[in-house]
Amino acid sequence: MRRWIQGLGMALALLLAGCGGGDGASVAETQCGSLGLSPKVLNGTNCATPELSPVVLLYVVNSAGAVSACSGTMISSDKILTAAHCVRGSVRRVVTPVWRADGSAGEMNASRWVAHPGFQWTAEGFVNDVAVVFLPAALPNPTMPLLVSQPAAVGQSVFVAGWGGPGFQLAVGTVTLEMVKTAQLGHHYTGGAGSNTCGGDSGGPMYRQTGAGNGLIGITSFGTATSCGADDYSYYTNLQSPAVQSFIRAQVPEAATI
Repeated sequence: MRRWIQGLGMALALLLAGCGGGDGASVAETQCGSLGLSPKVLNGTNCATPELSPVVLLYVVNSAGAVSACSGTMISSDKILTAAHCVRGSVRRVVTPVWRADGSAGEMNASRWVAHPGFQWTAEGFVNDVAVVFLPAALPNPTMPLLVSQPAAVGQSVFVAGWGGPGFQLAVGTVTLEMVKTAQLGHHYTGGAGSNTCGGDSGGPMYRQTGAGNGLIGITSFGTATSCGADDYSYYTNLQSPAVQSFIRAQVPEAATI
C-alpha cells in the first residue's frame, strides 16, 4: 500500500495535520524534542509549532482535482525531500502549507518536482522511492542533514515523523530497525510498544540522533497492512543507498551531510 491519503478537500486539509506515537509525558517530550519541538497535547506525541520543524506537509493535486496528502523533509531552504510515489502520475500541483505562529497557514505552490528516474515497483516493493520538490522561495523552517557517516544497522532505535494518520497532526514516533538492505529499511509493528507510520506519512523522515545532531537515514515508503495496525511491516527508502545518494546530490548539491 502507499502511505498517503487521497480525497482531502483543500480547505479541510489546511486544518489538518499526523503520524504514530507512544505513551507518557517523557516519551512525548523525547519524541517531539528530537525535532526541537514541544508536545502539543499533554502525554501525547503530537508536536506544536510546525513552523519550527523541518518536517512539512504536502498536498498533491492531480489532473482531476483530487488531493492526496504526503509528508516531506526540508533538506535546504527551498527544497523538500519526499517519496517518489507521492509525485508520480498526473500531478498538477504540489502545495505546502506555510505555517504562522498563531497556528494558521497560507500555502506555497511548488515550482517543480523531480522523482528518481529509477523509481519502480518490484516484487520487494518500491525501489528508489525518493523525489525532490522545489519551492519558488525559501521557507523559514530549519533543515535536516543526511546521515552518511554512520551506516544504518539492525537494532538501532530511530525516529519517524509525519503528518499522517491517525491524528493528522505533526507527530513523532520511535521504532527499532529490524531490516537493513541496500534499497530499503524496515520494521515490524506488532501493535504493542513503539510506533508506526500510516496514511499521510509517505515521504516523511526516518532519522537518528547523533553527536553531530539529527541525520536522515530513510523516507517512509509503504506498508503491508492498510490499517497500519498490528502485524504491519513498514518499509522506508534507504537514503544511504548509492543510487539514492547520487540522485539527491544531483538535485540538491547544497544539502548538508553529517
